[in-house]
Amino acid sequence: MSNDLRVLLVEDDSDIAFLIKINIIKAFPEVEVHITQTKEDALNILQKYKYDFDIILLDYLLGDITGLDILEEIRKITDIPVLIITGQGSEEVAVKAMKMGAQDYIVKRGRFFSKIPEIIENIKTKKSRYDKNKIFLAFYRFGTSGTEPIYVNRIPEEYEEIKETVILSLGVMLYTLFGMGEIDKLESSSIISGPVRIPKMKDYYATSLLYIVEDKNQMDKRLEGKDYCIVALAYPFEYQDIAQGIEKIRNILNKFFDSINDVSEISEKVKDVEEQIYNVISWF
Repeated sequence: MSNDLRVLLVEDDSDIAFLIKINIIKAFPEVEVHITQTKEDALNILQKYKYDFDIILLDYLLGDITGLDILEEIRKITDIPVLIITGQGSEEVAVKAMKMGAQDYIVKRGRFFSKIPEIIENIKTKKSRYDKNKIFLAFYRFGTSGTEPIYVNRIPEEYEEIKETVILSLGVMLYTLFGMGEIDKLESSSIISGPVRIPKMKDYYATSLLYIVEDKNQMDKRLEGKDYCIVALAYPFEYQDIAQGIEKIRNILNKFFDSINDVSEISEKVKDVEEQIYNVISWF
């Protein structure tokens, strides 16, 4: 992250938004505060910055929707800490928000905005249980002839010397998992495999998903202009519970593959979605 702190504030009252922002800047001079007023803008900016935020400040009343509507969508993707800002007498709303995954709440009472920096300080120290240098993503395509790596990056340093062997072994394993059945009966994003042990990597596992993508250069008539992309999330054995967050990763990948018009586009765009997923994992 380029700044010490990045904050997303969702508030449709510009005066209140200004007071909150000024108080945050006083406490954290290097902060980067992004202000949005709608659900759509909030979700778009999260995706634009690849979910690389330290905290989200979410007002409860936002026109014809509530902050809980936005919180529900946010939690489908990421566990970035969320602070709910409620009106007076709305403590029951705050309790509901906490049950939905908010970390804290504050009531709009008096100079409430001056207390927000302290809450941010308490929340922003949360650390992931996982070392992201031990986790990597792999994208492979396959048709009738086997697997072919599209993008495999960030292989852990201790395996760098045998990187090509690891990539080949992982591809063979994925083809074995997904290529044994009748290929024309596979359905996009409906199959999750794993965790399974990765060959050539001691104590490493992979959880993988399969997507159907268009392939304008596909010559095999049985595939009807389609190809298949397998995305594998690889991690050491002590991180096996990371698979519990696979639904959040799947939601990001679903959006990614919805934007792909041909299999050839994957290698051009994959680094962006890779960063999104790593930033989401950092809050698991």
